[in-house]
This record gives sequence, C-alpha cells and structure tokens, in this order.
Amino acid sequence: MGNQQRSMQGWNHNKNRAWRSVELGAIGFFVLTLGFALHRYYSFYVTTDHGIFNQVFWNGVHGNPFQSSLSSVLSTNVVHNDELPKVFYHRLGQHFTPALLLWLPLYALMPSPTMLIGLQVALVTLGGLVLYALARQRLEPPIAGAIALSYYCANAVIGPALGNFYDLCQLPLFLFGLLWALETRRWGVMVLLTMLVLAIREDTGVVLLGIGTYQILRQWKSPVGWWLCAASGVYMLVVTNLVMPLFSEDISQRFMVERFGQFVEDEEASTLEVIGAMLSNPWLLMREWLSPVPQTINYLLGHWLPLAFVPAIAPPSGS
Repeated sequence: MGNQQRSMQGWNHNKNRAWRSVELGAIGFFVLTLGFALHRYYSFYVTTDHGIFNQVFWNGVHGNPFQSSLSSVLSTNVVHNDELPKVFYHRLGQHFTPALLLWLPLYALMPSPTMLIGLQVALVTLGGLVLYALARQRLEPPIAGAIALSYYCANAVIGPALGNFYDLCQLPLFLFGLLWALETRRWGVMVLLTMLVLAIREDTGVVLLGIGTYQILRQWKSPVGWWLCAASGVYMLVVTNLVMPLFSEDISQRFMVERFGQFVEDEEASTLEVIGAMLSNPWLLMREWLSPVPQTINYLLGHWLPLAFVPAIAPPSGS
C-alpha cells in the first residue's frame, strides 16, 4: 500500500511538473513572439497581407464583410483585364474564409492592426496547450510536455507567428482540438471543430483528408475516417466550384492556372479539371511533388528537426 501511494505521488509530481513546464513555455513563447511581432510592425516590416486582413476586419465591423480593395488589386479583373480595383470587391472569391467572423467582436473592441498580431500569437500559443492535452491521451506527462515544448520551438510555428496576420493561424488550435475530440470520443465537439477547420479556408480540407485517410488505413471500417474524407472532399469541391465563383472568377482564371498551370493547357480551369489532369498524369504529379529535391529535403528536415526526427523514423502507432 505504501509503495502504491508513493508511486501515485511520483506520477502526480511528474504530471504537475510537466504541466508547469508547458505553462512556462507557453508564457515565454507568447511574450517573446508578441514582442518581436509588434517590433516588426512598428518598424514598418509588415506587408500587404497584413493590410488586407486589417481591411477585411475593418469592413466587417462596419457592415461590409469580406470586402477589400487591396485584394481587388490582386484579382483577375485587374491583373488580366486591366480594370481598376473596386472598393466593394469581395475577397471570398479569392479565399473562402468564413471562420474570420469569429474574431470580429474582438476587432470591434480594439479596431487596430496590432490586435490582429495579438490574436495570431494568442491562437498559436493556445494551440500548443491543446497539443499537450492531446498528447496526454496516449503519453506520459514528461513526454507529452516535451512534445508541447517542441511545438513552441518549431520553425513552422515561430516563423508564421512572427509574420503578417494570416487566416491559417487558426489551424493549430482547431485541428489539435479536433484530434483531441477524436481521441476522447467527443463526437459533437469533433463535428463542430471539423466545421471550423473547413471554415478557415477553402483548402484546409486537405488536412482533414489526410487525417481521414489515416483513420481508414488504421481501421478500414472506421466511420470517422470515411466521414472526414467525405465531408472535407465534398466541402472543398462545392466551395471552389459553386460558391467562390459567385463572388469572382479568381480561382479558375488566376489561382488554378498560376499554381497548377503545368497540368492544364487552357487559360482557365476549375478545381475539378485540375484534379482530373493530375490523376491523368501521375508522373508529372510525382515530379512536381519531389522537385526540386534539395529544397524538398530541406523543407522536411526543417519540420522534423524540432521533433527529433520522430515523424521520419517512427510510424504512427495504432495501439
């Protein structure tokens, strides 16, 4: 009985110490990142992207959601047809980002570009805390704490957090929360967070497709895996082919051609046409995925290094 009690006390001690280290890491990350990000802003190093999102939030607070004249400058009507930018241009034709509506009340309280900096750093910081809660579902406190701290040290986390405000800063918090809900079988929370991940941007469904595919490979009859794949696939196809063209033709006349023009010959292509072209030319797809090889390797190393190369050498455990 005495040994069991001492063992429990030791486990609780490790748990509390791991959580305290994650708390200190989160506080340190938030303070340092926010300080450097604000210094970057007041040193005039922010670029157009930050101005676009500030304009979107400002217009949203004043009753004109998702309107941006700065985004209009980048639209196909201006770039390809030499039209003048429009003040009332709806950015949803370029990127479908309804999740930004969640933060309009905060911007209404503090209508400033610096609020977006604080919001971005806060969301990224909270993502690390949720990651710790997720890791604790399968790992001992010290290991879960080390994973959370490695998140705060990762290049892929620090770089974007220091940069311009971007819609993808919501992804760590929502995605780790979704995985936590999946592990703890909180299906209502999982459905809600699935919707929020999809609402971040029209292409974030690709991440859910990956998670769903993993669930299917791990357990073929997993309804969750099939549901995630179906929900994300249908959402992306509907949004990019039916909803976004209601606002502008940017996705078919500009983004698809600029980013995937090597797969299509026309000057205009929908996402369905691009996907079909990729599937019909798998060798070109593989070449584009791997080349240039040195940059691809550097990219992978940059993501693996903070996690001690664990993702490269240890396949996910199904236990």
